[in-house]
Amino acid sequence: MINYFSFYRPVFMAQLLIAEFLFTCRLKKRKFFWLRYAALCVLCLLFALFVPLYPRSAIELSLTFLAMFILTLLLAVFVYDVPITELLVCLSAAYTVQHFAYCISNCLLLVTGLNANVYGVYTEQVIVSGVLPMNEVFGYIVMFTLYYLSYYLFYLFFGRRIGKNELISFKNTPLIVISIIAIIFSVFVNAFVVFKTLNGELIIAVNLYNAVCCVFIIFVLFGTVSKIKTNKELSVVKSILKKAEEQYRISQSTIEMINIKCHDMKQQIRTIGESNAMNETAIAEISEAIAAYDCNVETGNKPLDVILTEKSGECNKKGIVFSCVTDGSLLGFMKEAEIYSLFGNAIDNAIAAVMPMEKEKRCIGVNVGRVKDFVTVNIHNYFDGELKFDADGLPRTSKSDEANHGYGLKSIRYIANKYDGSMSVETDGNLFNLNIIFPFAPNPT
Repeated sequence: MINYFSFYRPVFMAQLLIAEFLFTCRLKKRKFFWLRYAALCVLCLLFALFVPLYPRSAIELSLTFLAMFILTLLLAVFVYDVPITELLVCLSAAYTVQHFAYCISNCLLLVTGLNANVYGVYTEQVIVSGVLPMNEVFGYIVMFTLYYLSYYLFYLFFGRRIGKNELISFKNTPLIVISIIAIIFSVFVNAFVVFKTLNGELIIAVNLYNAVCCVFIIFVLFGTVSKIKTNKELSVVKSILKKAEEQYRISQSTIEMINIKCHDMKQQIRTIGESNAMNETAIAEISEAIAAYDCNVETGNKPLDVILTEKSGECNKKGIVFSCVTDGSLLGFMKEAEIYSLFGNAIDNAIAAVMPMEKEKRCIGVNVGRVKDFVTVNIHNYFDGELKFDADGLPRTSKSDEANHGYGLKSIRYIANKYDGSMSVETDGNLFNLNIIFPFAPNPT
């Protein structure tokens, strides 16, 4: 005869570790991750198996489960390279999911009668025999199936939304409080209600209530995370637009000065050529050097002229063929800084993509036109490799610091949405297309 709780502790720990892995597997990992993780699992299971904890009350039972959770949290710090506050949020969500699966499976077992003796046995002595009754065999099958489905669905809708570096460095008190409440609920409330309770109908009602609360907690938890992420992205996008506005003013002045100088130098070269003071070869070389800076683009839209002139000159220096067919007057409804930021970010991404390509594929095209009642913007370029897309439909940044990069396309989408437009990204072989559509808004006369 053994104490039932001695059997349940390692089972619970295994369930918790699986749930926790689903909510942490996408976090940034430390070196020798699998070795560290294997050590974490071994230590946690040994603790659950051999530490002599035999609760005699609901409080002691709660503290036992809490101790096992805290152990996984402390050991996770040595496995994942993220702040402990982030781990607390992820592991709290995992614990809540485990508790949901626990409540749902026990409800079904009680209703079907497959295994009604699931409560009031934490301190009883039970016999472990070599043969299980058939109803308990089916009970275990049902329990494992429900746990699997619960874990899979919560991971599908919530767990995989936790991307690498996605939640790093947040300092949000409400989120920490929600995580603590989730743990208190999962550990303490259930223990106080069901400890030594044998009333089946009451147990079913309490478990259904607990399951609903678990779902509510997960929604609140991830709703808060999404809000933090959205606010961060919005703050970064606004910062990008503000910097774009400052850069636009600087670029505008610089390009105007360069154009004046280039015009004066052309006049001087023409005068020198007419007086035969220099041979034609020298004049051609000087003219070619000036052309590298004299890439003035005129589209009918001043900020678009500035950014296209600036990027055209940059492409010229880097050996990139830059072509544009644009009617800038169609973009008169947009703010100057937004035009500068939108095209600047898009062309910067295109330049970064074509630089590793062979010479004949170092090409970037920019088109702005009107199709019926819409203004269309298309920026296309070649790229090398395979693009991976996030859940929001945007390609994942290729830079190692994902937490601080990848906002260029998000700022473009923000500008498009602001004017009731839409942005899409598509690939055709190794050709990348960024498409933006705005409702046509005629310029005020």
